[in-house]
Amino acid sequence: ERRAPTVGSWVVAPDALAAARTELYELVRDAGAFGLDIAGLDDRQRALVRTLGGVSVVRGRAIAPDAPVVSLGDHPFLVRLQDAPFRPPPPDGVDRDALRELDRLGHIVDCDGVWFAASAVRDASAVVARLLAQNPAGLTVTELRVALDTTRKFVLPLLCYFDATGVTRRRGDRRVAGPRLALLTLAVEPEGPESAL
Repeated sequence: ERRAPTVGSWVVAPDALAAARTELYELVRDAGAFGLDIAGLDDRQRALVRTLGGVSVVRGRAIAPDAPVVSLGDHPFLVRLQDAPFRPPPPDGVDRDALRELDRLGHIVDCDGVWFAASAVRDASAVVARLLAQNPAGLTVTELRVALDTTRKFVLPLLCYFDATGVTRRRGDRRVAGPRLALLTLAVEPEGPESAL
């Protein structure tokens, strides 16, 4: 006898289905405000998660109906980064899911393991553009460090990010304009209305 699938393309016994739903719902609920990343689920669980009452799947994450709403635009770590744009604090104590969402939404930028507010990266790119307009032969780490009033510890990751994204090109100990210098401000603009989950 051929039976119709109960979940996706699978036929599942009612008791096993109820147990799997309960277990999966608990995983979603325990994931909290940022939800459960469904990429980490197997095929059967991904098919099942969409059948859970009240659970919504938003941007690849399953969120329980009673999960708190989190606004990331004023997240404490983002505020700390904005308060010290060129001397950013490390993300100590910041929830990994929050960090991932801040990054995904474009509020923060990972520059070789140092996190900067996207606004700081835009501001730094404007300074780089100004310095290169004044001296097209290139700028040095020291020149950018002085212009940003920071240390090499923070300038080097920024320059590596700019090199990697085509904003600058390294030529010996100098950086020259890269093909994407004018485009950087567009590349790191945060997404607008999706800044809250």
